[in-house]
Amino acid sequence: MGASPPCGTSTSQDEVQRAQDAFRSLSFSATSRNSTSQPQRRQGPLRNYTFDVQWNIVAADFSYQGGWIPDSQITAQMELLNRHYEGTGISWNHRGTTRIINRYWFESITSDTTVHITNLMSTFRVGGRETLNVYTVGFSRDTVNAFSSLPVNYDRNPATDGIMMLYNILPGGSHRDRQGSTMTHESGHWLGLAHTFAGGCLGIGDGVDDTPPEAVEAYGCPIGRDTCPGGGPDPIYNFMDYTDESCRREFTPGQVALMHRSIEAFRVPTGDSVLR
Repeated sequence: MGASPPCGTSTSQDEVQRAQDAFRSLSFSATSRNSTSQPQRRQGPLRNYTFDVQWNIVAADFSYQGGWIPDSQITAQMELLNRHYEGTGISWNHRGTTRIINRYWFESITSDTTVHITNLMSTFRVGGRETLNVYTVGFSRDTVNAFSSLPVNYDRNPATDGIMMLYNILPGGSHRDRQGSTMTHESGHWLGLAHTFAGGCLGIGDGVDDTPPEAVEAYGCPIGRDTCPGGGPDPIYNFMDYTDESCRREFTPGQVALMHRSIEAFRVPTGDSVLR
């Protein structure tokens, strides 16, 4: 398979650092409540969270080529997403679907058209920080498959929280290389994960200890590739890399723990201890 267009989500080292600072604040808060001298790691099984997912289908017309995704593909995407998250304590519920006929948005939105993105998302998004809004468009003038907001930025810009995806990359869609794992990748960003190759071989990287450092993104399924000597083979099987559908198949325990910390820090509504 050839390389698919990349994800348009960028995670700066500053954003990774701000998230880690928020996680430390959570630890110190737990320490205060427990009246112990050192932050304590949570013991026992993972807490379970279920997030509502609102689909916003932007189409130029009522044809599939114009972005009118059939309900069957949305259902298949939700089923695949939940399979990919099995064992993480995180699941996803299809809240509803809104269909929007707007040729201009369908054809004009790119990862850089801030005004169009803001207008679309602020008009149709539902729920709060705990609701994942997904928008599908044509990306006619862009090469990306998708991009996502990051939880650390929610309070700064709640109106544009969510995921924007190319309409034909769902299971059963017409894209030759992507058949559903892109939403798993982007929802990982929405829950605080960076790319496995973030920062290359140096610095904070993706902020996860059990994903070996990776100099650059991987395509295809290059078994045994090691671009940062001494750190272990590149995490080519990870959902947060760019490898093929048949290659991407896992989150690491460290990534699962980071997603749970991100939920506690950024996705749980104020005053709530669980989402569902």
